[in-house]
Amino acid sequence: MTSDEAVSAVIDALNAGPIPHMLVGSLATNLYGEPRSTKDADFVIQHAGQSLMDLVGKLGPAFRFDPQQSFETVTGTLRYVLKLADIPFSVELFLLSSDTHDQERFARRQPTLLGDRKTFVATLEDTIVTKLRWCLRGNRGKDKDDVRNVLAVQGDGIDWPYVYAWCDRHGTRALLDEIRRSIPPL
Repeated sequence: MTSDEAVSAVIDALNAGPIPHMLVGSLATNLYGEPRSTKDADFVIQHAGQSLMDLVGKLGPAFRFDPQQSFETVTGTLRYVLKLADIPFSVELFLLSSDTHDQERFARRQPTLLGDRKTFVATLEDTIVTKLRWCLRGNRGKDKDDVRNVLAVQGDGIDWPYVYAWCDRHGTRALLDEIRRSIPPL
């Protein structure tokens, strides 16, 4: 199974659940900027109890499921990890948190096609806001690079008042301004 096939299988299982979900992380960023390689796929899910075990059952033996949830320090949420048996690729399922922005970005998620699969993805603006938060919390250069990439590709297509409001609230406005200044004009 390839990483693309794994992501498709997870989307199919989430849709069949049905488990409300949203694609986030580098795959969401890839939809808005120049794609980069990744060794995982990240989804935020809203689930209740048994639905997660049903999901795992639908995925079959190609996936190894770690039933122990863990706290992810950068995102500040609980997650479960699905690893592929044959390749170094994983799918991280982050539980929808009570964080105000987490709730809003989930409510604003947009339906999209990933390949030929219907899924939901965080909006352009929420992807930027979230990546800035992750960069600040985890000091992760890849998140800063992802924001720069998305800003360079999207240009004026961004709802700046929305992004500024959340950045001001989260304390990431200076980081956003720094990244924007680093993008050469066309």
